[in-house]
Formats: sequence, structure tokens, C-alpha cells
Amino acid sequence: MPRPTIAVLYVGGSIGMIRNRKTGRIEPIESLTEFHRFIPELQRDVSLDFHSIADIGSSEVTPAHWVEIARVIEKLYEKCEGFVVIHGTNTMSYTAAALSFALQNLSKPVILTGSLKPIDEIDSDARMNLIYAVQAALLDLAEVCIVLGPRVLRGTRAKKADQSMIETFQSPKCSPLAEFNLTTMLSPTRIVRRRRTLSVKPDFDANIFSAMLHPGMPLSSFDAILASKPHGIVLRAYGLGMLPDHLFPWLRKATKMQIPILITSQLLRGSIDLHLFRKQMALEEMGVISGKDMIYDCAVVKFMWALAQTRNPKRIREIMEKSLVGELTEN
Repeated sequence: MPRPTIAVLYVGGSIGMIRNRKTGRIEPIESLTEFHRFIPELQRDVSLDFHSIADIGSSEVTPAHWVEIARVIEKLYEKCEGFVVIHGTNTMSYTAAALSFALQNLSKPVILTGSLKPIDEIDSDARMNLIYAVQAALLDLAEVCIVLGPRVLRGTRAKKADQSMIETFQSPKCSPLAEFNLTTMLSPTRIVRRRRTLSVKPDFDANIFSAMLHPGMPLSSFDAILASKPHGIVLRAYGLGMLPDHLFPWLRKATKMQIPILITSQLLRGSIDLHLFRKQMALEEMGVISGKDMIYDCAVVKFMWALAQTRNPKRIREIMEKSLVGELTEN
């Protein structure tokens, strides 16, 4: 019986670094085939097909890389049982969200993984993370996910929480879709494999501005945002979406300029609710978009994706406030 093929797309990160035994310095791995010697047991059960996208730290990742990853997956889609994307951890949640919106109606999994330490270190998390990721790519699962350790997290719901191997990523608003233990546990909330027509729309408008509110923030800062002529603005508001009164005239000015404004919460587990207080209802009347319970990383990427699909403010709001890939809880 032929072994299933998993395509492994390499973007970079600590997992692709090794220590030079002569100089002691951390250097990039010379060839992707070197990964084979760190996971020889996997070769008996699965065929790994490596493809290089880039060799960069995750802070250097841009929407152009998201587009390239999506296009490579589209090209290889019919040939593989699943996909693993090797990526640095710092912006992994942004890439996971981007691929979730770029590749809709999946019938097989796309798994992002990485590590905090180089793969040749004796105490590295890289080897097990890669093994778990390949195993996840073979599961009855059809979503973009993040796997660092034994938990499989929905890509649009996961966020890097700690520089720790114990729990690098958390998913505070969505339980794991699967977990590797003595047996493999699968969540009934996961999207399963079945025949679907893949929808590939890897387009993103990165011309947005994001600002986290803090007490005493001067209006001149917000005027500078409008002067930069962004295509969209993300405001990280207090609590359930509270904004100071003195900001409302600026909001009206922005909406008259037809600049969509998305509000997300500074809370870790909070959700935007524009119907709870009278003051917040005025925001909705102005056309301000609710980020609902999306994590910030996902909300920003979805906004970029939505702006690339349409420039109609009403349509942008419809896209942002609707769950497309399980990224938010619909009331």
C-alpha cells in the first residue's frame, strides 16, 4: 500500500536552525533534506515532499508570503493528503488566519508548526512538534491549524501566549480540535474531511492602521491616522467595545471619508457588544464594525482580506461580522 504524501512547505523560523559545532553559532539549515535525519521513523509511514517558500524569521513574513504559500498548496492540492507549513512562531497566528481565509472549503488539513529551539538541540521541541504536525496532517480534519505540542488548535482562534515549550500557543475561545495522548482525541466541533471544491482567494490589502487605546491618548494621534489615508482602521477598545466620548467626532469624520473602522477588544477572552449600552449603539449607527470575539491577530488579517474582496462598506461589514471559517461566535 503506497504511503500517503504530506507536502511540507518551509518558510523559516528557529526549527530550521542548527548549531555550528565549530563556531558555536546558530545557523540556517543547509538543505531541507536534513529534516529527514531528525525524523527517520516517519519515513516508514508517510512520504514527505519538501518545498521551500523562504528562509526567514517570522518577523519578516509579509502578505506576499501568505499568497505564495496559498498558491503552492493550490498547485499541490490533489497530490497530497495534507500539508505542513514550517514557520516561525512570532507571526504564526497571522499566517494561520491568512491561510484560513485564502483557502476556504478545504477537504484536507493545513498544519502550521515551528519550534522555540533549533532542531539539532538535544532538548529542542522541534522534533516532536514536527512529528505531531505530520500526524495532524493525516487526521480526519479539514481546517488550517496550529500544532506546537500535542494539541491541534484552530488557526483562526490561536495566539502565541508564552515563550515556553509547555504552552506556546493558547486558544482561549475555542477548545482543541484534536489532542495526541495515549490515544488521539478528536473534537466533534472540528471540520472533517469530505469532498469540497476548494476556493482560493489569496488577496490582502495591507493598508490598514491599528491602534490600541489608552487613557489620555491625544486626538492629534487619531488625526495623523486619517492623514495617512488608510483603507481601514482597527481600534482595540476597552472592555466590550467602550470608546471615550471625545473620540466620537473623529469617528464620524472617518466614516464620512468612507474609511471602515473595526473595533476589537483588549480583553483576552472578551467580545465586542455594540448593543449593551446606548453609547455603543451610536457606534453601530455610524457603521463601525464589531470584531465580536475574534482574537486580534485574526481580526486584523480578516480585515485585510475583506478589504481586498470589496471596497463597499456595507459588504465589508457583512464579511467581518459573519463567521467564515469558525473565527468568531455568531449570536
